[in-house]
Amino acid sequence: MYPLVHALGASLLIACASAQTPPGTSPATNNPLTVNYGSTEVTPGIQLERMETSTIPTFAYQPSSPSQTYTLLMVDLSIPSTRVDPSALSPEQLPLAPGVSANRTTRLHFWQAGLTFSANGTLVNTTEPVAYYNGPMPPAGDIPHDYVFYLFVQEEGFAPPADDSPFNVENVNEESSNRSSFDVRKFAEGEGVGDLVAANYIVVQNPGAGATMSSGMAGPTATGGAVMPPSPSPFTGSAGKLGARSVLGLTVLGSVMALWG
Repeated sequence: MYPLVHALGASLLIACASAQTPPGTSPATNNPLTVNYGSTEVTPGIQLERMETSTIPTFAYQPSSPSQTYTLLMVDLSIPSTRVDPSALSPEQLPLAPGVSANRTTRLHFWQAGLTFSANGTLVNTTEPVAYYNGPMPPAGDIPHDYVFYLFVQEEGFAPPADDSPFNVENVNEESSNRSSFDVRKFAEGEGVGDLVAANYIVVQNPGAGATMSSGMAGPTATGGAVMPPSPSPFTGSAGKLGARSVLGLTVLGSVMALWG
């Protein structure tokens, strides 16, 4: 009896240790995506300070096929449903996408399509993001938020969202509400979206009231609504600039906006 209990306990510990997505959420995978915020390597569920996540992280992954194309998402699964106004959403965003638990929904923080691999195996891209990077900004006093990075295979036939979609490249970067209620499960079933091959996630909490965010790599800031990023300029390495940046081979254009979520 005792060996059986011990074995079951060990199996549960192994399963928890290998899970790369929050328990009970879908889609899920045990395959690791390497994510680094500066010198901090992300392990699944690591809790980070908001300031540590204000700039876009670096990514790495060992592919089974070096010629494959990928798409990368970062989604907050812990948005309080009560903080989302359904009247401000499009039919595509309703009903609210399921979050990490009851009465929680989602918010899109980053979407980069068209990723491939360089000769040395690092992620690279040649296009601007569909959705520019938004650093975590959970509401003050709320529970810790789960921010999940998903790496999907991008198959032939994949196309960016249509012009009338809230998640279209123009719309999602212009209006804050267009990032709300992003349904990862529906995305995974969409045309041209293949298997979820790797993931990772962080936890960020805002314990204070009325706190503000200072970004390390940003375009204009907004309070209550996103703004369209300006035309890219060379990255200078200083705060308040928008530009191209090579991160573990993944070259991205990033904009951080002061929005909760």
